[in-house]
Amino acid sequence: MRNIRPRFHLMSVLLLLLAAVPVRAEDYGWFELDLLPGWRAEEPRQLSGTWVLRLRNDEAGSQVSLLVGKTAGPPDAADVAGLLRAATGVREPARRRNGRWLFTGKDGQGVDTACIVSTDREAGLYLAVLRSGCSAPAEALLAGLRSKKYPGLLPH
Repeated sequence: MRNIRPRFHLMSVLLLLLAAVPVRAEDYGWFELDLLPGWRAEEPRQLSGTWVLRLRNDEAGSQVSLLVGKTAGPPDAADVAGLLRAATGVREPARRRNGRWLFTGKDGQGVDTACIVSTDREAGLYLAVLRSGCSAPAEALLAGLRSKKYPGLLPH
């Protein structure tokens, strides 16, 4: 218990500080994202019909990739999660929770990695959020993810 309290307190202070820092809102069509200081977004790319946005925070040692593609529903989301799990080298199986597919574990290089795949059936789209490295900065970044057009895509 002693080790958890200081870490929880530090995380709370960091989140409060991040909330007080001005952010840059970016609209990517499918979703909007508040880009926090320290994060930089690469130019979005198309990769085999999938739209990919990579975000990096080198100071915090954290990376996030957001992938949007067409889907026929939850079976496709399971396939996407399985493919990303295999590509990253995470050994733990993907599992379904609250209508979304996710996996967590160490990737092939021993880096903490997590992924969640959600779908918007009406729109026929999936959103995969793949995170590697330190989780706290990525979670703070993803807290600013929102969508008026496709709320079913959001992982939270």
